[in-house]
Amino acid sequence: MMRVALILCLLAPAAGMRGSVRGSSALLTDMRPEVVSKLLGEVSDKWILDFVKVLSNTTEESQAYGDMEKSCFKVSKSIIAGSDGDEDRVAEYMKEVCDVPTANKMCTSFASGIDTAMIGDAHFNREKLDLNKFCKSFWSSSVQTEAQERKAQIDAEEKAMAEKKAQEEKEAAEKKAQEDKEAAEKKEADEKAAAEKKAADEKAAAEKKAADEAKAAEEAKKKQEADEAAAEAKKDADAKAVKTAREAVEARTAKFSAAISKAAQESEEHYNATEESVSEILQHAKLAIKLAAKKEAELAKKEKEAAEAAAAAKVAQKNTTNATEQNNTAVEKMVKVNLTEDDAAAKAAGDAVADKIAAKAVEANNTVSK
Repeated sequence: MMRVALILCLLAPAAGMRGSVRGSSALLTDMRPEVVSKLLGEVSDKWILDFVKVLSNTTEESQAYGDMEKSCFKVSKSIIAGSDGDEDRVAEYMKEVCDVPTANKMCTSFASGIDTAMIGDAHFNREKLDLNKFCKSFWSSSVQTEAQERKAQIDAEEKAMAEKKAQEEKEAAEKKAQEDKEAAEKKEADEKAAAEKKAADEKAAAEKKAADEAKAAEEAKKKQEADEAAAEAKKDADAKAVKTAREAVEARTAKFSAAISKAAQESEEHYNATEESVSEILQHAKLAIKLAAKKEAELAKKEKEAAEAAAAAKVAQKNTTNATEQNNTAVEKMVKVNLTEDDAAAKAAGDAVADKIAAKAVEANNTVSK
């Protein structure tokens, strides 16, 4: 409404000059076509936008047209009045207005509509011309057509914007989905790498443990084998010692038996050869018995020494296995048994010889007495 009032202000001086310059084109120059063109372009653009709202069902057409009709009537009335109702002068003036570079295409339609509405009578045009009919026609034709085009353009722009927004949202969603996917893949890869590392560490630890256990088992096996070898060596040594002791005992026993036999034989031979007295025979028997007792004492001493040596060996080998200890005990018992049996046999043999000699001596004594 303010813009329409400004147009009226610009047109008012030209209307006051009608009488003095009628028929002259200077009137149109004084009406400043470039300003009217700009303002007409702005007000017509508002009419189009109001009609777009009608087409968009956001404004009632009666209300939009009512506002348009008021401003259209004032603009068209001012232009006709400024040209004094002269159709040619209006056409000439509107041509200048619409030739301004900034004028829109609605300017030409508006000028054509006014020219169509006017007749050749200037007075009629000034006083009786139905400009409301012109405005209604202009609203229903040019304004509506332009509004439909504008709405289509706006719809296209809105659609493009919506599509662009949708595309941007889609791209953003796809980007986010891709980022989420990459993050999930990275997380999965990290978790997989961590799991593989953990599995590798556990495997390495298990392998190390197995290797340590195998090494410990191998060392234990070697130690056991060494202990068994030592025990076997000791067993062999003990067996050898037993054999040596047995051989020594046997040798001593044989020597002792031989000595007794020799002494008995010598005594018997001497008795038979020289017919010694019974007392001498008895003396020889006592000597033989004494010799046997001495040999028995020496054998007991050897037996004691062997027992002490076995006891010392047992103390030195106290950390060996039970098997080894049992073996040592068995060896000691074997030595003792063997020594005891051999000495007992030797003693029995000596006693037998002594008894035989004594019997002969008694028998000889009885013979002498008779």
